[in-house]
Amino acid sequence: MSDLIRIYGKSLTTIFLGLTALWIVALIVVPQLRMIERAFVVDRYSDEAARVGVEIDRSYTRVFTIDQELERAAAGPATPTAPSPFSPSPSPAKPSAPSPFATPSASSTGAVSGDPDRTAALKAEKAELQARIAELEVREKEIKAGGTGYALGNFTSMSAIHAKIFLSTLMYALCVTILAFLACYPVAYAVATSRSSERVALLMLGLVIPYAINELLRIFSWIMILEKHGVLNRLLDSLGLIDLAAGEGMRFVASNGAVFAVMVYAYILFMVFPIYNTIETLDRNQIEAARDLGASTWRIHWRVVLPHAKPGIAVGAVMTFMLSAGSIAAPEIVGRGLHPDWFSQVIYQRFFESNNWNQGSAYALVLLVACVVFVLGVMGLFKVGIRDIAK
Repeated sequence: MSDLIRIYGKSLTTIFLGLTALWIVALIVVPQLRMIERAFVVDRYSDEAARVGVEIDRSYTRVFTIDQELERAAAGPATPTAPSPFSPSPSPAKPSAPSPFATPSASSTGAVSGDPDRTAALKAEKAELQARIAELEVREKEIKAGGTGYALGNFTSMSAIHAKIFLSTLMYALCVTILAFLACYPVAYAVATSRSSERVALLMLGLVIPYAINELLRIFSWIMILEKHGVLNRLLDSLGLIDLAAGEGMRFVASNGAVFAVMVYAYILFMVFPIYNTIETLDRNQIEAARDLGASTWRIHWRVVLPHAKPGIAVGAVMTFMLSAGSIAAPEIVGRGLHPDWFSQVIYQRFFESNNWNQGSAYALVLLVACVVFVLGVMGLFKVGIRDIAK
């Protein structure tokens, strides 16, 4: 704090701290608290109210149909009128098939003036329906009076399918994290230990430049590569391994491998830069000393480089896992409905398709808690603290 005041002065420091506090409160604290509150709000009778409302609507529809039939019955058969000499001769009407959506006529239902039994039956049915409607409306008012309350219903109502998707999503995110580490560690080590500044600049540009393109465009570019008639299958066809003309192309999209590859590519920077930053601070004399003492390359990495890079690995693992677990663009676009849903897709469906924001908030809170547990687990596994990660 004293350093900020000395460099920027009290006025600018106060503005910086105020804006930071406003950003944290408005964009992090308030939305999270609202989500947590809604996760525990339960509409106690929401399903029953929906069923009662549907039954009331159907009863009113049937009453309206009965009224129409009774009106036709009271009017009696239409009296034929003499044709006008100036009117054109009627053409014979062609018989048409009855529409399944047409309202039944009086003749088809038997509700004609000459059928008093049918008329009495319709009146009795109407009376029963009106009594039933009155009961249902009273029940609907009681349900609405029940209102909402705080309970764990949004969590306990999670179906077995959604629970399975939740656990699968955590496993998928863990697989993406491991694959990202295996792909990024050699790159980060090569860049951090390179003695040529030009080589480091080229490697950095090669990593950063693709991320100047929108994430959705990068995902669609992968679809163009992995499609049945995409770049990869055309390459295999040119090598004679498959015959696209005979329909031998392989569909790589909508598979775990395709989704994992796209996610590793999408979040590779979040893994490679933290590892690079920590390895760069490693004294290279330690590597040279280990090599002079006869240590193999594997042992140098296991005993020297990896222990020093633990904070960077922990940061990269946390960021990659949380981004993968909460991703919706990659599984939605690459999966195309053929790949098993991710839990983020289920949350989206709860919010915007089922319009059940309370349960969507509960599902989001479950995913948030799982990510927090993962963060704590990674910190315990690598034996790093908040200060080590902050460095």
